[in-house]
Amino acid sequence: MRTRFPRTLPRVAAPLTRLGAATATVITTAAAAAALAAPALAAPAAGPETMLNDMLAGSRTDAPAQAAPDAFYDAPADLAGTRPGDVLRARPTAIDFAGLDLPVHATTVLYHSTDTHGDPIAVSGTVMAPDMPWTRPGPRPLVVLAPGTQGQGDQCAPSRRMPGGGSVDNLAQAGVFLMQGYAVAVTDYEGLGTPGIHTYMNRLSQAHTVLDMGRAAKNLHDPEIRVGAPVGLWGYSQGGGAVASAAEQVDAYAPDLGVRGAFAGAPPANLAVTTARVDGSRLAGAIGYAINGLEADYPQIVPSVDAQLNDRGRAMLRDVATQCTSATEDEFGGAQSTEFTVSGQPIESLLGSEPIKSVVAAQTIGTIRPGVPVFVVTGDGDDIVPARTVRTMVDRWCSLGGTVTFRDYPTPDIAPLVNHVAAMPIAAPEALTWMNDRLAGDPDAGDCAS
Repeated sequence: MRTRFPRTLPRVAAPLTRLGAATATVITTAAAAAALAAPALAAPAAGPETMLNDMLAGSRTDAPAQAAPDAFYDAPADLAGTRPGDVLRARPTAIDFAGLDLPVHATTVLYHSTDTHGDPIAVSGTVMAPDMPWTRPGPRPLVVLAPGTQGQGDQCAPSRRMPGGGSVDNLAQAGVFLMQGYAVAVTDYEGLGTPGIHTYMNRLSQAHTVLDMGRAAKNLHDPEIRVGAPVGLWGYSQGGGAVASAAEQVDAYAPDLGVRGAFAGAPPANLAVTTARVDGSRLAGAIGYAINGLEADYPQIVPSVDAQLNDRGRAMLRDVATQCTSATEDEFGGAQSTEFTVSGQPIESLLGSEPIKSVVAAQTIGTIRPGVPVFVVTGDGDDIVPARTVRTMVDRWCSLGGTVTFRDYPTPDIAPLVNHVAAMPIAAPEALTWMNDRLAGDPDAGDCAS
């Protein structure tokens, strides 16, 4: 069953969060670049930049305090007989693009994936495809979008929020590719939307859910998404890390998917160093997301973590586990992790002790040659993901024989969190053109040699 967007949708006015405002600027710039990079198959009456500006100005960025009960997201009792990428459940959905009539149909899916340890899990996501026929050579491309940090509560999942016009950053990025005639699949990751803890920043879990999201989109049997469609992976921040890890895993985990290229913007390649950078920032509460995610996948570290946290630290972990980013920023923005430990030492020291140290080290990205060409972006002024960790990842990939295009920008110091996304608008024109070329089948040599 196919569902078109309603012809008229209510415009919901709400102020963007600081991070949302920064992302709005970034994605609006990217939308304009996309329009230049390739013609839109189903261009709306307004130009793409105006279209997404309007959408971002009128979209809702808030989220309910808790997820409403929805049996759709409950995993089947037994996943035996299903394989990674199999669609377990699907239902049509109408996405609120702030009153814009886009000739697109959308489906919310629950699909089979695997966790950090290779055990089967159910993951949710959203698949969108244009209704207009694809007239260019080859099958319509599919872009798998890995979201940036949304929070850790189930109500934060893009598939739960996009139908109501929330999750603005993901709506805007999806729109960039939909306007070019591409299909788009947005994963919710493990435990975001579905029962259980979202395993934030856990390298293998995020890689698997991204790659299986692509498989699930092809397994929907949507006539606009062919099994042989070329696939691109796209993500920034948490999404950049998920894409970078997926690029490392594609040969071993999903060689059948047909991935042609991956864009990894500001990937948190070194969790320990990124945690130290985030400490005391507006996004300080994301440290709690990471610890919760690690404890969920590595229960052996729970006693050590618990012994080193004071009552406020334990309360922080409980609180952020049910919050979206804006609520976490409001409650814990600017907090120093020394407030949360028994010793008064920063969380960095906790992460540097065993058995936690080895678990954190296992999340490092850059130890496996990526199986597809990768476009990587960082900015010197990034106040969340240190540029030096991205450079190290790229150097390691190049030494392993990877095909990497790397852009390292001297970005200015503008404002907290804005600095984190400042490299994106600079990179957008080239990154989108690069992705279009990969999806068209053009080879890429990378620039490791230089």
